[in-house]
Amino acid sequence: MSEYRGSPGQLIEEIGDSEILVVHLAPVTREVIESGKNLKLIACARGGPVNIDVKAAYEMNIPVINAPGRNANAVAELVIGLLIALCRRIVISYNNLKNFGLWRLESYEGIELTGKRLGLIGLGHVGYLVAQKAKALGMDVVAYDPYVSKDRVPPDIKLVDLKSLLITSDFVSIHARLTKENKGMIGEKELELIKPTAYLINTARGPIIDEKALYRALKDEKIAGAALDVFEEEPLKPDNPLLKLDNVILTPHIGGFTREVRLNSIKIISDDIERFIRGENPINIYRIPIIE
Repeated sequence: MSEYRGSPGQLIEEIGDSEILVVHLAPVTREVIESGKNLKLIACARGGPVNIDVKAAYEMNIPVINAPGRNANAVAELVIGLLIALCRRIVISYNNLKNFGLWRLESYEGIELTGKRLGLIGLGHVGYLVAQKAKALGMDVVAYDPYVSKDRVPPDIKLVDLKSLLITSDFVSIHARLTKENKGMIGEKELELIKPTAYLINTARGPIIDEKALYRALKDEKIAGAALDVFEEEPLKPDNPLLKLDNVILTPHIGGFTREVRLNSIKIISDDIERFIRGENPINIYRIPIIE
């Protein structure tokens, strides 16, 4: 999946004497930054400025600001919706009723969320909000996140290792940013650990899951089902075998696509730009992660 839209050349043609560059998905490469002779600030209206050469920007003493958490609630609400849709078999029962007039209650027996364990892979902005909403529904919540600061983990969320999370959870939901280290982290071996009655949800990044291994696990009913809003290759091709399965819900990367997210992005970025213009330090200056 591409993390940017457009070309550096388009930006280079437009940047001119601008002092502040505001982008969403446009690729801000080293060449783009160097072409902005008067550039003093780069603003990226998304949670992570993955489309910006942050290292190059800081080498030229140009700060980068972003909009962390702008879509966190939108994604968290979608996760809860997918959890309910999975465990109550909403999609397949609707499709069968609409397309075939099937009224077979015995085929749609579901389960309830209350008392079930939700395992979160990643406890950042989205994961934290999913945990809050899940707790309100009476779920037990555990999380795996080797990078989270222990002092920001609520006492009612237990941190566990990945193996324990996969083995014990009734629902596994992924909320990690894609890195070289976690690409394909949920593969055949990990799927074997998940209970046959459990469900897998991914609203983070598609390549975190080995899609072929997931297809086999779903087809052979080694896990109960899955809900995916992101995929290894986007947009999803019509011949993707996942589309043929009844125990999976697929949505076209709509997690952060709400009216509120657009407004959140604008407000977060514009507030920080105003601070910068006034000579104050922006709140959301992006720091290059230091991995020891």
